[in-house]
Amino acid sequence: MRMAIPYSRTLLGPLQWYSVLIVTGILVAIWLAGCEERRLGLPRDTVIDLALIVIPCGIIGARLYYVAMTWELFRDNPVSILYIWEGGIAIYGGVIGGALGAWGYARRKKLPFLKLMDMVVPGLLLAQAIGRWGNYFNMEAYGPEITDPAFQFFPLGVLIPSAGGYVWHMATFFYESLWNAAGFAALWAMRRRVRNPLMTVNNIPMMNADIVTGVSLCLLFVVFFNGWGAFAGWMNSWQSLVVLPERLTMGFGTLLLAHICFNIPYVILSVGPKLRQMDRNLIDAAQDLGCTWMQAFWRVVIPEIRPGIVSGALTAFTMSVDDFIISYFTAGTSSSTLAMTIYGMTKKRVSPEINAISTLLFVTVLVLLAVVNLRESRADHRLKAEHHTAPAAPHPNRSKLHKTLRRVGAGLAACVLVVTLIVTGRSARSDRVVNVCSWGEYIDESLITQFEEETGIRVNYQTAESNEALYSLIKMGGADFDVIVPSDYMIARLIDEDMLAELDYSHIPNFDLIADTYKNLSYDPENRYTVPYTWGTLGIIYNTTMVSQPITSWSAMFDPQYAGQVLMINNSRDALAAALLYLGYSINTTDESQLEEAFALLKQAKDSGVYQAFVMDEVFQKMEGGNAAVAMYYAGDYLTMLENNEDLAFVIPEEGSNWFVDAMCVLKSSQHMSEAEEWINFIASTKANLANMDYIWYASPNGEALEEYPAYYEEVNEEPLDPEIYEVMAPSEEVLHRCEIYENLPTETLRLYDRLWTRLGV
Repeated sequence: MRMAIPYSRTLLGPLQWYSVLIVTGILVAIWLAGCEERRLGLPRDTVIDLALIVIPCGIIGARLYYVAMTWELFRDNPVSILYIWEGGIAIYGGVIGGALGAWGYARRKKLPFLKLMDMVVPGLLLAQAIGRWGNYFNMEAYGPEITDPAFQFFPLGVLIPSAGGYVWHMATFFYESLWNAAGFAALWAMRRRVRNPLMTVNNIPMMNADIVTGVSLCLLFVVFFNGWGAFAGWMNSWQSLVVLPERLTMGFGTLLLAHICFNIPYVILSVGPKLRQMDRNLIDAAQDLGCTWMQAFWRVVIPEIRPGIVSGALTAFTMSVDDFIISYFTAGTSSSTLAMTIYGMTKKRVSPEINAISTLLFVTVLVLLAVVNLRESRADHRLKAEHHTAPAAPHPNRSKLHKTLRRVGAGLAACVLVVTLIVTGRSARSDRVVNVCSWGEYIDESLITQFEEETGIRVNYQTAESNEALYSLIKMGGADFDVIVPSDYMIARLIDEDMLAELDYSHIPNFDLIADTYKNLSYDPENRYTVPYTWGTLGIIYNTTMVSQPITSWSAMFDPQYAGQVLMINNSRDALAAALLYLGYSINTTDESQLEEAFALLKQAKDSGVYQAFVMDEVFQKMEGGNAAVAMYYAGDYLTMLENNEDLAFVIPEEGSNWFVDAMCVLKSSQHMSEAEEWINFIASTKANLANMDYIWYASPNGEALEEYPAYYEEVNEEPLDPEIYEVMAPSEEVLHRCEIYENLPTETLRLYDRLWTRLGV
């Protein structure tokens, strides 16, 4: 059978194909409009100015059109009109809103509106042709059912899920994409020639979402490193005069280049107006008076544009300090920025250290702004008082010299780019190192210092947001980790995809200290790849002052009596697990009907306003501050919250729950296998496990540490350990008997999870 079932709605973790295609269409439209800008004789940067107006107007128009067409959905709660992140926009309203914004811009700037349309319309048609393919992945915008088997093929038709499986429908999205592409081709053929789009392309990072820029640069570096590896291997095979490094990794070099890339547009935006304001005849006059071109550049051009340079430098500095997303995808394992460090510190709560750092950053930027503004003010006063030299005749060799310098500069820039990547991207280091990725506040950091002092091995420790985020980062080659600490189901997935290295347990003698309960589990039945790190349970946290009676069932997560006071975990596997357990199903079910039933329960609760928000680490602030009554989260984190709010309680519901194991693994791509095994052996020791239990409140799989912890706690804290706290940390066998460990689900079931989570609209 000829089929056309979308592979997946998701591209990378939470990144959606629909969003990627829409953003791609917008960027292509802006680029094409930039090509037309100069050809049509419009002022420079018109397309950028227009985009800043048209895009917001288009979004507003699209939202208002949708609201007008579906007013019954907003009648009872008009404030929800503002909740655009929950979906609900219409392309026709977007076109109308964008056109009105363009008309207003044309009136304000006294530009011919029809000429602006000549610039915009070709790109708009091509953007629509690209964006319509997002409907394919979302399985929407289709026509009537096709009953004739002769016409049941793609692209004439597309398979759409229904209660009985899949049904063929007319692929109307494809038809529209086709005629939009044809319209673009016709209009583009009428134009005379393509102008230089360099400035338009340069300005794209300012319009781009940071996530798109970060992922794009990450993939670019990965492709370059893969190509370089093949080239270096070939070069080293036939010559030995110069031995090239065959393996490059992300690090400071890629981080630096990424920051240069996304900061250049802002610098040009600051320097460009100063260049346009400068009297270009000054350069000719200086050369006529005997200056070389370089002397004229340093003594005439630079002083004229210095305020723009300083402003651009300050802007670039501020953007670099502020950036997290682009840095996250390009920093690799050996580098980190201040924003990444602060983010890691805020995984659970805002500490005094973060407040101090933020204050220092604010004061620093404020002082720099004051200095720059004072300098610019004084410079403007000085320039007004100066008498400029009269313009001279153009220098005959100026144009040729400029072209030569531009070519030399471009060549030098390319060389610097490649050399920077090679020099800073080398994986081989003279010192011993291990790159570790775990979760936020999931280790007593004194252990890192202790390990480095005892072994001389440097530890690059980074954190990940979730198992899925870690998986995406590893899959696309954006990280060069050695040791990772994923959860059970993700470990099974990594094993199935042959991404983990088998461990040599003779190098990890402390593995013998791991209790048998935590060995030979379903995710690693033969104990070939993992050493357990911690274990715990998933349950319900509730504020005893905000609920009428103790909570004992998963029904609390769907109960309308707690409307607006429930925090649902922002994780598809855990959220659906709560619904499955309440309905009496296994959390590892592959039955589509059961998963659809669980989704319907979750969807109903969301639509009826039961959930205040879907959260991860935000749960700490909300529950500690009494801003929510009920939350679904992990036992160890509950104990951390309990330190700041004694009104909180924790329960593993009577229907059962998930008990999980996070384990240390080594990636197959690791370049530091011996160091990785030394790290794992150190962390698996009784001493390290006792320190970790006291710091993170998660139970240890080390049998000795688990038994000794109450005495250790009393010795360290000079008070006995509350038995109720220890029961939450390390539940009894009776409690664990009611719980299940997540298993790695079949690919089709995982895709179903993705589709259901997308439909939920979180």
